[in-house]
Amino acid sequence: MGNWKRLASILLVGTMTVTLAACGSSSSGSKDEGGGKDEKVKLNVLFNNTDENVEKEMAYVQEHLPEKLPNVEVEFEMSPGDAQTYETKVRTMISAGGEGLDVWWERGGSWATPILESESALPLDDYLEKSGYWDKVIPSANVPAEDGHTYAIPFEDISYEIILYNKKIFKENNLEVPKTVEELKSVIETLAKTDIIPISVGAKDGWCVAMMLEGFAYSIDPEITKKIVEGDAKFSDAPYEEAAQIMKELMDMGAFSKNVALTGIDEALPLFESGKAAMMANGSWAVASGAEKMGDDFGYFYYPVINKEDVGNYGKNVAGGVKQNSGMMVYAGTEHPEEAVALCEAIAELRCQYVYETNGNPFTVYKAEEMGWKYDKEFAEPVAQLASDMQNFGFVYGLVQDVMPTAAASSGIMQATSKFMTNTEDYTADNYLADMDKAAQEE
Repeated sequence: MGNWKRLASILLVGTMTVTLAACGSSSSGSKDEGGGKDEKVKLNVLFNNTDENVEKEMAYVQEHLPEKLPNVEVEFEMSPGDAQTYETKVRTMISAGGEGLDVWWERGGSWATPILESESALPLDDYLEKSGYWDKVIPSANVPAEDGHTYAIPFEDISYEIILYNKKIFKENNLEVPKTVEELKSVIETLAKTDIIPISVGAKDGWCVAMMLEGFAYSIDPEITKKIVEGDAKFSDAPYEEAAQIMKELMDMGAFSKNVALTGIDEALPLFESGKAAMMANGSWAVASGAEKMGDDFGYFYYPVINKEDVGNYGKNVAGGVKQNSGMMVYAGTEHPEEAVALCEAIAELRCQYVYETNGNPFTVYKAEEMGWKYDKEFAEPVAQLASDMQNFGFVYGLVQDVMPTAAASSGIMQATSKFMTNTEDYTADNYLADMDKAAQEE
């Protein structure tokens, strides 16, 4: 623990120089005047220092980088602040000519739009093919930008839209996991007769319910959100239109808590974990903690399909996964592109190895068994199951709140969704969908 604290304290100062190396590049160094050993390539990394967990993860990364890349000297700048502050710093450095910036963590989504529009990020395709990167990761890790190129190497945890459920409550009420919307309605009808809340959801935050609509809409067309983002469809088209009607029916059935529109995620989660709610609309990020807190009572399932004839596709197409253009990026003007890409790969791999082996978190893009990573404990059954499921998902596209083309569009969608959950007569499903379409066009 003493060594960890020492490394973390160094991080907090803001910068740390680590010696590491690029993979076998002809440009990895040059002879000094005495004709002796190669000079080390020097690279600068900018990373957003958001909390203590990030500090520990990046301390591990910096400690082990020399083992992977022994001939590159890297200066890490751990920049504090919120997302807006950090992203502004990235764009400011790029506008100033990229001095002091070779590699950085990009959050993706609408944050990355100005980066790509200015052609400031290096396309990584050829480098990743050459290094064998794609053999290390699951198929859904490949999320190219709209122009077909890959600009970021993902390293963050992967999340998916799922519904959590209390196995004990289901068993006591003779309920089965629903695979169709009609089966879900039957479950809700049974639970509505008890003092148990059928579904807990943080409607005040907007994104929780937006994910529910997306989950239902996926069963009609798993590419519907992608089409909306690309301007080829609207929220008022059939998939989301039917999903909105289903949400209205669920509200009228008493599927949610009283005053659900005023309930945020921080209130909704305890309702589920304490057994006051039978289900919860959430993401896979809650699986590990849910299994730890609730033990054998904890389970999850995928969004039921709207049409019974589509039940064969249940659980195959799931919203979430890798965010587009999110991960470690390389500045297009770097003097050492091959080494910089190798550095991105090493940072991503080491960070994911740390959370797998130290935190017991298997929800990364890497194939842990093939990488030889080991976790010295048993994964909880739901955690192991989801880690297995995600290897075989079919179509995967980012969560609706993460993929809108602008921050204003995301904000508008969240606001409209929260308003919809007030379930008032003067704000119908059609009004809601019209506002969603309008929000999607916000600059």
